[in-house]
Amino acid sequence: DGGNGNEHIPDGEKIGAVMPADHLIAASVSNWGAYALIAAAALVFAADNRDDDDDDNNKSIVEDVLPTEEMETRLLHRCVAAGCRDGVSGRMEATVDGMPLERSMECLREIRKVALGK
Repeated sequence: DGGNGNEHIPDGEKIGAVMPADHLIAASVSNWGAYALIAAAALVFAADNRDDDDDDNNKSIVEDVLPTEEMETRLLHRCVAAGCRDGVSGRMEATVDGMPLERSMECLREIRKVALGK
């Protein structure tokens, strides 16, 4: 955060970001921020590259780039099997930053729903 608030957060000097950023994506879990960024980039790409008002094209692009729940679940289980640990709990378990996998899947479903206009 470069000194713009870490001093106001308990242990901020240990946990706060120190790299500058041109644009901030606030997310409790980095995966969730990544899902939102992927969806937004897909929508911008679709808008910049469509010939007409083809909503099906927008939906197709979002569907093509956002991971599915099955993909994310398989990836997490492969990571755990390879010895990866949750970044918060430190345990080898199918959680994401201390959150149950289902919570991440709820977030992914909601982002997909918003991006697809459902």
